Amino acid sequence: MEAFRSIGAYVELFEGEREFIGAAASGRLGSLQRRMKVVYNGIEGSIAHDAFMPGRKALVPAVADSYGFLCANSNAYACALGRHKFHYLSLLSSLGLPTPRTWHYRKETGWAGGHSPTEGLKVIAKSTYESWSVGVTDESIFLADSTSTNRVAAIAERIGQSVTVQEFVAGQEVCVPVLATPELMGTPPVVAVLAKAPLDPEAVMTIDDNLMSGGVTYQALTDQDLVGRLHSLALRAFIALELDAFARIDFRVDESGNPFIFDVGVSPGLSRGSSAFASMSHWGFTHEEFLRAILAASLPASGIRTPSGVSPELHLR
Repeated sequence: MEAFRSIGAYVELFEGEREFIGAAASGRLGSLQRRMKVVYNGIEGSIAHDAFMPGRKALVPAVADSYGFLCANSNAYACALGRHKFHYLSLLSSLGLPTPRTWHYRKETGWAGGHSPTEGLKVIAKSTYESWSVGVTDESIFLADSTSTNRVAAIAERIGQSVTVQEFVAGQEVCVPVLATPELMGTPPVVAVLAKAPLDPEAVMTIDDNLMSGGVTYQALTDQDLVGRLHSLALRAFIALELDAFARIDFRVDESGNPFIFDVGVSPGLSRGSSAFASMSHWGFTHEEFLRAILAASLPASGIRTPSGVSPELHLR
């Protein structure tokens, strides 16, 4: 909140959707004497009741749109799609983008399409509506075998939702934020470095890493050929999923340099420790300038254009 106030914004923090919807429905937010009202949805499943319910991430953008507020997130449809790991990975794969092989398990109906991971394949099981690696533990990675269905069923029961199972890709985890200004820009890719295992290609990020101070840091990717390939893939994924304003495409890059899209962030974190700020800091952005960039990216997504003849990067700053 203080970071946004430092750039001259009036800020209100709502602890959940109900509080925000109530303030909008009562007319209080609409009566605020502000030229523009911008909403950023940072609610995650770890801090809000039922935030992992199907489509829940779409609620705030839908309400913001109905009351005429700008939303510094994607539209409601893209937010719903972008929080269902199996659906968006299946879509990206069908369009020819590289993704790990992926399967889906629901405790009510079993494996989607009757397909389960090939025995002997190393996989990782995740919550379908996951954010912040919620539900991922060191036990989430295993070799598929005859016990896999029972194992995944137990995970689904424990986390209270369907499970998406991915082929595990050993290597670096690389985050690529994307801004639409309205021209699409991929910001510098950054490599996630885990304090517990900084050089281990088999290590995965868990909720504990995200919650621990210094558990995850980010370094600039130096391989410029790989940077170019990741930017191209990230922009293609951004367009394919109909994302707007600001989002993040995450990759696992194997030891041969092959990238695989494995996650999408429809509302990336904005803190000083976030991958998005780490990325833009390599352009020389301060945290305050970074926040201005995120707010500016919401304008063209809402039909407001930057001045003609002004480059997006200069205008954002």
